[in-house]
Amino acid sequence: MSRFSSWLPELARNKPGKELILSYQVPAGESPVDVEQRVGEALRISELTATGDNTSNWGTILPWRTRVFGVIPRDVDENVTFHLEQHPDLWEFRVNCHPLETHGAHAAGFAGVLFVAASVWIASGIATGIVAALATILAGTLVVEVTRQWAFDALERRLRSLAEEVGSALWPGRPAQIVTLE
Repeated sequence: MSRFSSWLPELARNKPGKELILSYQVPAGESPVDVEQRVGEALRISELTATGDNTSNWGTILPWRTRVFGVIPRDVDENVTFHLEQHPDLWEFRVNCHPLETHGAHAAGFAGVLFVAASVWIASGIATGIVAALATILAGTLVVEVTRQWAFDALERRLRSLAEEVGSALWPGRPAQIVTLE
């Protein structure tokens, strides 16, 4: 990582710092039956279409809407992958999303903050406008970061709901837990 990117706020980078990974886990037992059919049907109910390469990996595009600055609506499509895996003590249905488009929408909002700050600086004068420009950057960055975090939280709730819908279709009536992985 370069020195420049080490102090650059995460929201200005071209990729988000982390993936959203959720795991729907059930105790070890019988394997799920009709896996492809159940996954496909659960996703269709959520108005999504699964593409799979075999009986344990699928992907889909998750369309949703984020709000930059908390008010400007932006439609984004996130790539979501699913993986079914058996471990010695449990079955796991994992949901992965690297929220590139959501991050990009909020990074564009940050670019808007920088543009406004530069305009304030120029309009207020090179020497006297520096304080106003810095205040604009600080306040704008705070608003963008807060609304970006709200968007990631909303996306994680949507992914959690999706994991629960598909997981309960795979293992109806079985006790389960949803775990957020880092």
